This record gives sequence, structure tokens and C-alpha cells, in this order.
Amino acid sequence: MTFRTLVLRSALALIAAAALGGTALAASDAPTQTRVSARSVGVDRVDLGDVSIGYEDGLLASRYAREQPAAVTGGGDPAKAGESRSKGASFLKTIQNKDGGWGAGDWGQANDAAASDVATASMVLLALHRDANGSDVHQAAIVKGVQYVLGAIASAPRDSAKVTTPEGTQPQRKLGALVDTHMAAMMLSEVIGTLDDETNLAMDKGFGQVIAKVQLAQRADGSFDGDGWAPVLSNSIAATSLMRAEDKGLAVDARVLDRSEKYQAAQVSEDGTVDTSTGAGVDLYAVAGSLRTNSMAGKRDKSGNKAASATATRAATGRVAADSDRLMAGFGSIGGEEMLGYMMISDSLAEEGGEQWTTWENKVGAYLVGIQNNDGSWVGHHCITSRTFTTAAAVMALGSGDWADRQASNKATPGPSKG
Repeated sequence: MTFRTLVLRSALALIAAAALGGTALAASDAPTQTRVSARSVGVDRVDLGDVSIGYEDGLLASRYAREQPAAVTGGGDPAKAGESRSKGASFLKTIQNKDGGWGAGDWGQANDAAASDVATASMVLLALHRDANGSDVHQAAIVKGVQYVLGAIASAPRDSAKVTTPEGTQPQRKLGALVDTHMAAMMLSEVIGTLDDETNLAMDKGFGQVIAKVQLAQRADGSFDGDGWAPVLSNSIAATSLMRAEDKGLAVDARVLDRSEKYQAAQVSEDGTVDTSTGAGVDLYAVAGSLRTNSMAGKRDKSGNKAASATATRAATGRVAADSDRLMAGFGSIGGEEMLGYMMISDSLAEEGGEQWTTWENKVGAYLVGIQNNDGSWVGHHCITSRTFTTAAAVMALGSGDWADRQASNKATPGPSKG
């Protein structure tokens, strides 16, 4: 028996003993790393020599938490998805901070009164924007929130890929150190041009600044983030924001886009097998990120990787069609990461329409409607447990159909922005 094995077995024995003694710890059989629930501890991993055991649940005991079903089998009425989405958006407006932002809280310390962070604020703004569906029903909250994000971009050093935001937040620990930058870029790529003239002008400047930061963040392999539990999702968000920026006429370095497309296409094989090394070993995250970016890259006019992107898109789409139950189960319970995965798959399938989109939409709709809390929120049961972040991601997942319809309508009949 090697020393590594001895240490690992000893650690697992301690965990088992703690469980028998009443501590809420339970080992998982995940294939790529040993995961244990740590509902009574405030750390997310422990290092024992060359053995690292990850605690993936943190402090997730919450008065808002509902027991997750053993399988992803609906329970709600998908016809009420729109109502559910609006209820979630209304909840989010009630917890907006005075500075205009929203926060997920530090790792293991999520609460509704957390200091604002850019990633969470950007997620909420996207959720409100999508729920508004072209109306001004949430405009006051959105304008105030956009101003918060723009301030965080403007106050950050120009030569850094980071924006000004708290450190050690749940999104950063789980999605990557630069997730705030990438989320801000994606948010502005959707909201830009839809508000009053003054805010639109400010967004023009901020969008250019944050897109420059996303490009600055790119790594040699074409990815954009790697310092997190599941940076595959942050990488997809970064790539998405760059393609949308180019689509809106912003200058984006062709070499950055080319490296990104090559990296994303390589994440999925023709048989649908995905590289989960940056996705915590969870197929949902890897399939969702790959499908979202490759489906967009395959339609990009200036892409030199259309064939590879199309192949990857077909493979990821096939996985969703053949394996939706297992994919939706994600890590085994709902977290903010699962909601992001649902949103990315929904966005991609909604753009194509058809029977597969209808099937997926009804399945996700039934599930999310069925697990929504009475106050309109959703709460995470692992990793990103913040009900602010998780609710925002759920609202986005439920709004993909309307968002795709609006995008198609805008391309068919372009018009002036509001203002």
C-alpha cells in the first residue's frame, strides 16, 4: 500500500467515523475526485500531503432549502414557467443592494444581504432583462445595477483582467477567479443599447473596456479561466461574450477568437464524450459549455473553424437528446452551476427550435417550477448555494425561449434602441 493510498484511506475512515457520530458528512462515488459533503464545516477542501479531498457543499443548511427530489422528474407544470420566471425576477428586485448590485456572499457564508459582487449582479441583471422581454417593467432596477457594474469596470486597472469586486466569493471559488469579468461582459452584450441614452453611452464605453479584459485573460491553450471548481462554465461565458461583442461591431482580436474556437471544439469528441477536467468531473457542465460556444462559433461569419465547431455541436446536442436525465442531475443536486448549465443548453436549443427544444423546455420547466420556493426564489444545495445567484440563473434558464424569439425578431426587423 502506497503512502498516498494509506493517507487517503485514513482520511476517508475519519469521514466515515464523523458520519456515524452524527456529523453531516457523506462520501460520494464521483469518478474523478473524492467529494464529501461538509454541511458543518466552513472550508471547501483539505490537503493531506499529496492527497486533496474536496468539500463541495460548504455550509448549505438553509431555512430556504427544500429537499431535492431523488431524480430529475418534474413535479411542476411547465405551462407555469413564465409565471415562475416572473415570480423569481420579482424576488430578485426586493433584495437589490443600495449600491445597485447584488451579492452571492463569501464561500460558505451566503446570505441575501451579502456585499455586491460583479458576477452575481451581472447574473441578476441578465435575469431581469430577459424576464422584462422588451418591456420596461424592471428598467429602474436594471439601470441602477448596470451603473454598479460599470463603476466596477471603470475603477479597475486597465492592465488587469480583473474588475473591482470582492475576493473569495462563491462564484469565484466555483467558476473561476475571473468570472466577474466574463459575467459582466456577457451581461453588457445583452443589455447594451436597451436603456436610456445616457446609460447606453456609458455601456458603450464599459463594454469596450471589459471586452479588452476578457481578451487579456486568455490563456495559451485558448481558455480564459482555470482557477475554480468548474471553470468550464466561466470559459464558455467568456467565449460567448467575445462572439457577441464582434457581432455588435466591437473590434475583437481574430487570433483570440480563433484560439478560443479551437479550444472549445476540442472539448467534445464526435461520439459525445466530453472533457470534464475543467468541469469538476460533471458532464452537465462540460456538455452545456461546449454546446453553447460551439453552436455560436459554427454560425460566426469570420470563423475559420466552422467544420470543427459544427461537429462538436452535433455531438453535444446528441448527448442532450440521448442522456438528458443524467445530464440534468448534474452533480447530484441543484447548485448555481446546474442552473447555468440548464441555461446554456436552453439558449442553444431554443435558437434552433424544433422537437428537441420543446422536449427539453418542458422537462426543465417542469423541474424548476416544481422546486421553486414560495417566495419566488431557488436555493443551491451544493457549491454555489446562494439563493440570489441560483435564482438569477433559474430565471435565465426559464427565459431562453423568449430570449431566442426576441433575438430572431431583432435580426429580422432591426430598429433603434430605446432612449
